[in-house]
Amino acid sequence: MGWTTLWESGTRTLRKVAGTGPTLVCTCVPGRGRPLLGQVCPQRQRACMNERRCQLCGLRIKHRFRAVFVAGAPKGDGPGFVIEPPLHRSCAAYAIQVCPHLITGHRGGDLHVAEVQEYHLLEQRVRPQGRDLSAGLLPQVFAPGDTDAHAFGALDNLVAAPQGPWTPAADWLKHTRTTA
Repeated sequence: MGWTTLWESGTRTLRKVAGTGPTLVCTCVPGRGRPLLGQVCPQRQRACMNERRCQLCGLRIKHRFRAVFVAGAPKGDGPGFVIEPPLHRSCAAYAIQVCPHLITGHRGGDLHVAEVQEYHLLEQRVRPQGRDLSAGLLPQVFAPGDTDAHAFGALDNLVAAPQGPWTPAADWLKHTRTTA
């Protein structure tokens, strides 16, 4: 399981944070309670995006190395925005081979990889779809500093726009194995 995994030991609450306005914060502690696989701690997700940390191991991806993004089948030139944080090259290769969700996409040819030096960040904000919270949350993406963002809703995750080409995961994995 990855560094960004949500654990049942905490709660997600809404707080007003200087600089980001209404923000979803999480009090979960990795290793305490049960991991909620497939769910992401919003604080660690944002830390990975902002600080160029690997979502699997939590360590920084040094600027002399490219960050690796893994996403579903691209439309056009590639996924426009990616909510999943970057990975180290070795962590991405490992995850593609052992994560059940990624294995399924990889085998189906629906998984793609972008290895990039740079990526731009955007904010994903959420608000209730209606008066009843059970109706779910409505997400919308904003540029950082957009004056309408705080009025729309709470900061949930950061979204990356990788600046580079997308490659089918199977091709990327073959090339990674031969050059590693």
